[in-house]
Amino acid sequence: MRRLVVLFLPLMIVFASFGASQALAVSPTEPADPAAPATTIDSSFLDTERDLTECLNNSIELPGCGRAPEQAGDRGGALQLVTFGLLGLGIAFISWRVVRGVRARDAALTGKLP
Repeated sequence: MRRLVVLFLPLMIVFASFGASQALAVSPTEPADPAAPATTIDSSFLDTERDLTECLNNSIELPGCGRAPEQAGDRGGALQLVTFGLLGLGIAFISWRVVRGVRARDAALTGKLP
């Protein structure tokens, strides 16, 4: 039974991925239009200087996409910068406490003062 699983499992994975890629493929009978018109949307949420298709599907927001922060709680606003600063201070404090504790432990083991 194990031999059948070892033989058929890779085949099933290959055929399943091939079938999924074929289902998502564009039909060759439909002509692709390279000169598609630019997408324009009038919205304060999507206030972009670039074409909307350039702004989508990026893990990092590109310059000219989105809108500038108007309130302190908006993305990129003052509260986000304050939160980043507080996190940095918290990490610095924890690091200082760890270093201080290690030095105290080492001093207790060796009998010397730091």
